[in-house]
Formats: sequence, structure tokens, C-alpha cells
Amino acid sequence: MIHFTDKSTNFNCHFQNKTPKWQPEDRHSLGQVSHRQPIKTVGRILFRQLIHKKLMAFCLIASTCWVMTAQSADENSTKKMPAVERVKNLITSDGVPLQLVYYPSQGKPTATVILVHDIGGSEKTVRKLASGLQKAGCAVVVPDLRGHGASKNDNLDVSKKRLLVNQLRMIPASGGGRIRTSANLKGDLETVRNWLVEKEAEGDIDLEQLCVIGSGLGGTLAATWAVADWHWLPNTQGPQGQQVRTIILISPVWADQGISITNALNARTTSGRGEVKPLLEHLPVMIIAGSDDRQSSQLFQQLKGARPTSWFQESANGTKQQSKRRPSPNQPKTGPLVFEEIRSSLRADKLASLPSGNRTPLQLCAWFISETSSVDD
Repeated sequence: MIHFTDKSTNFNCHFQNKTPKWQPEDRHSLGQVSHRQPIKTVGRILFRQLIHKKLMAFCLIASTCWVMTAQSADENSTKKMPAVERVKNLITSDGVPLQLVYYPSQGKPTATVILVHDIGGSEKTVRKLASGLQKAGCAVVVPDLRGHGASKNDNLDVSKKRLLVNQLRMIPASGGGRIRTSANLKGDLETVRNWLVEKEAEGDIDLEQLCVIGSGLGGTLAATWAVADWHWLPNTQGPQGQQVRTIILISPVWADQGISITNALNARTTSGRGEVKPLLEHLPVMIIAGSDDRQSSQLFQQLKGARPTSWFQESANGTKQQSKRRPSPNQPKTGPLVFEEIRSSLRADKLASLPSGNRTPLQLCAWFISETSSVDD
């Protein structure tokens, strides 16, 4: 984008039109004056014509710059992002048909994002965040969870009643066997991940740079599935899981409707560096919350205790704090933890769609993804 800086130039033109003091003493002096007046008049006309030409040239240059700016803005406005793709009838292992919306990036994506809406929401309620991340260079997939949006059916419809606990637990379910492709337990998010595997085979995305963003209770479910992804260990054919590299939680819920994040926090698995707790201490985690969100603050304090050397906090009034302790040589390295508190009473999907402010969830998500997507384990 071309930025034009408006620099004001002061033209200090002093027009003196003072009649000289003279006294017509005789006809000779009067004749001299009569000859001087036409000369002065012609000089004034030529001077005014010169000023007029300069003004015309200045206006021409200014109008040309304005046209160039307008054309540049018009060209930028016509650069449309790739059209979204709606995928229907993805079937989970328990026979639930799902719909997802895929927001492809322009060119190679900086990261692949699975965006999980809150319980009671849908793809529509997080659409602003999804399209914003697409413009930031990410490939984003947003499923309508079972019973929500276009994934409703006669038996599953949250607009009529709450989902049963066993239905909620199926959303992040992943397991059953040692081979992931033939596992007999594939919930909503696992089904979305399998669809992304097909996109990766086509060369559109890279699942080695996978970020999971969850909102509200959807964030708790997303974190639970991310831990399940880390339980898929490599086999003789290569890696099967541990593809989630970043977790972002917007107004995460510690426990509600029979769902708790406790099991995900305590879950252990192994990686190339030995045994790890993926959610509690290993993966990069960002929490975004409103200023009166106690459950998010509680989760941050739990994670902070497990990451004493790698946390950062910014409160709603702009106060910043960060860890001052340095890890000892024998202390295991923990992933970065960031807690961003926003001055707002909004939560979950409504907070995720916050349109403006000094620190919007979109700005924070795009920054954190960029900072952590290239970090090696």
C-alpha cells in the first residue's frame, strides 16, 4: 500500500499594491508616471498568470496522486480470498453426520486451524474469527458440532434440548486400537482431522503446523481432543498423531454439563523427549478471556504452576507480568503460556467475534499462531 504523507507548504506571497507617493510638480514628471503605470500593470498580469499556472500544475499533480491512490485501494478491494468450501455428511464412528466449512488460504498457509465453537453456537457464531484468520494466512476449518447448525438431526438438536453427557464426550473422542486410520472411536473433531488428512494428501495444507482454537465449553472439548491427538504414537509406518502444535482457548470452561478439563490436564503421553503432559506443561497455550472470567483465570493459575519459567500475563488495564525464574539445567523445558485479559463482559463466541479494540481475539490469535507455528519440539 502506498502511503501519502500530507506535507503542508506555506506560500508567503506578499502583494504590495501601494501607490507611490508623488506630487505632479510638472508635465514632465506626470509623463514619467503615465509610462510607469502600464509597465506595472503588465507585470502584475504576468505574475498572476505565473501563479495560476503553478496552481494548475499543483492541482494536476494532486489529482493524479488521488487517482493512483483510488486505483490502488480499488485493486486491494478486488483481491478476494478463495471461496469457502462447505462439506456435508462427514460421518462419525457412531453414525452422526456433520457439516464443516473450510476457509482456504491464499498460497501456502502459515498454519492449519481447527476452530471449535461453543456449545449452543455454530460455524456462524465464529465466522468473523475464521475469516479473519484466513486473511492472516491460515487455512481454517470450522465444523458444526453434532446437534448444532447444519449438523442437527431429529435426534440431536441443541435448540430443543441439551446434548446428553455421552454425546458431548463423543465430540473429542479418539481411540480404539493402535492404528489411527482404522480406529473404532472417531468423534466429531477426529472426523474433521481425517478430512484434513485428505486435504494434506492433495498438497493444500500441512498438518505438522496444526493449531486448535476452542471457544467456551467448545474450548474444553478442543483441548481434550488435542491431548487425544498426542496419545497416537508413531508406528512402523511413521507418525500417527502429535500434530497439534498450538492450543488457543477463548473463555475456556473448567467444568460444565458433565464435562471437565481435569482429565486432559493430568493426561500423560510419550514423545521424543520422554514422558510429557501435553496440555499441562508441554504445548504452547494461549488463554483469552474477559475481565470477569473466573474459570479462565483458574485454568491459567493451574497451568502457570506447571510452567514457572515460561508464562506471560496481560491484564485488561494493560498491566504486564511475566515469569522471572530461569529454568535450571536439569529442569524440563515447558511450552509458552500466555494469558490475555480483555476489558469486556463478553464470553466465548461473542468474545471471539469482538470487532474492535486495542487487543482483539483475532489479533491475539494471529500473533500467537505466527509466534508458535514454527517452533520445533
